[in-house]
Amino acid sequence: MWRQISMSGTTPRDGHILHDRTTYRFSILAARQTRYLSEMYFQKFGLSVSQWKVLPIIGYYGPMSAKEVGERTSLEPEKVTRAVDQLVARGFVTRRPDAKDRRRVVLSLAAEGKNVFKQSEQLRGAIEEEFLSALRPKERVVFHQILDKLERRATMMFNGKQAWRKIICQ
Repeated sequence: MWRQISMSGTTPRDGHILHDRTTYRFSILAARQTRYLSEMYFQKFGLSVSQWKVLPIIGYYGPMSAKEVGERTSLEPEKVTRAVDQLVARGFVTRRPDAKDRRRVVLSLAAEGKNVFKQSEQLRGAIEEEFLSALRPKERVVFHQILDKLERRATMMFNGKQAWRKIICQ
């Protein structure tokens, strides 16, 4: 029944319902979360969107290179570089040459970065818990399984700048 009516409460003239489009729904959810989290991260820690996307990646998966950070985020490479530079300047992240490959630079959280990471993850965890409280425990498991499947599919489908052509031109 809810699919017959748009979010504004009216039925679209052509019968197509934008609210049924996965990309639309994902973008709305992501935008709402990003706005909410951006405000929190900026007010609490003075972090920009790019910085708060990069910091936990290094916190969870580091030490790692900037390229590896970029592979784990939705940011363009230049935004990753800028965020890393800013985090280094603020003393949250350290850079050092890789002992095995001198061409590679390794990023790690500095002591202050670890402190901010720990605090921000506690806050983010509380926010995520509240957000996901709309789902029962079993629904959360299924939800994450579905997200895993969709992420794998997205990796296959959306690989490269002209990936859409492979789908459209079949």
